Amino acid sequence: MERDYQRDTFYKSEKWLNPSDSPSTGSIVCYDGMVDYSDGPDRCVFLEVADCHQKIRLHKAHTDSLDSFVDKLRAMRNEIDGFINHLEQVKK
Repeated sequence: MERDYQRDTFYKSEKWLNPSDSPSTGSIVCYDGMVDYSDGPDRCVFLEVADCHQKIRLHKAHTDSLDSFVDKLRAMRNEIDGFINHLEQVKK
């Protein structure tokens, strides 16, 4: 059954993580918008990171506040920054 619902997208970004001539398919997708689920439209917020073999999607659950989801994203960013700093020090 086709629904008569127009999706509202508040934010969407898609970034390939490898050069365009690479056979690898790493990407990151960020999304905030309304999605038409089987029980009606609801807000969908997620960050998805993928490589050739795996994909993870950190999804704002209905039990999360937007603030707590942002806190999770900041915690991830801080850990990634720390790992980058470590790797940059190791290669010197």
